[in-house]
Amino acid sequence: MFKFIYRTVKYALVAALGAATAAKFVLQSRADPETQEIDLVSIFDGTNLASVANPFYGGKILNLFAGTNLDLRKVKPGPTGVSLDLAVLCGGVNILVPEGWRVRSQMNINAGGFNDATRTNADPDATTVTLTGFVVLGGVNIQSRPLMEVVS
Repeated sequence: MFKFIYRTVKYALVAALGAATAAKFVLQSRADPETQEIDLVSIFDGTNLASVANPFYGGKILNLFAGTNLDLRKVKPGPTGVSLDLAVLCGGVNILVPEGWRVRSQMNINAGGFNDATRTNADPDATTVTLTGFVVLGGVNIQSRPLMEVVS
């Protein structure tokens, strides 16, 4: 029985690596700091994006064997809030939001983790970040931090 499980996991990992390698050459990110709805692709490398979009609606993040940092502290959210659809396989996504934003997760987590480290007040009118999608053998961390300001 152990050999069967070992072989199955080994072939699944080889298939995932092969698919990720093919996807690296086919899929392209469509995201820059002013993009209102992002398509952020990270495969075998790290991606950092500090958005300043006005308004920012959300978008999609594909993360395969990689790391993604998304900073939303300078965005003006859309009227319905921010909606992000994540697909994470063997990687990690870190999202920074302004203090006071609320987080609602509807993600499927399999052999991975989700950490909501935001400091949220009970304001029902606060901007809501809705996370959907899935995480397999990876993690998602969402936290709030104030912007550092330069004093002259």
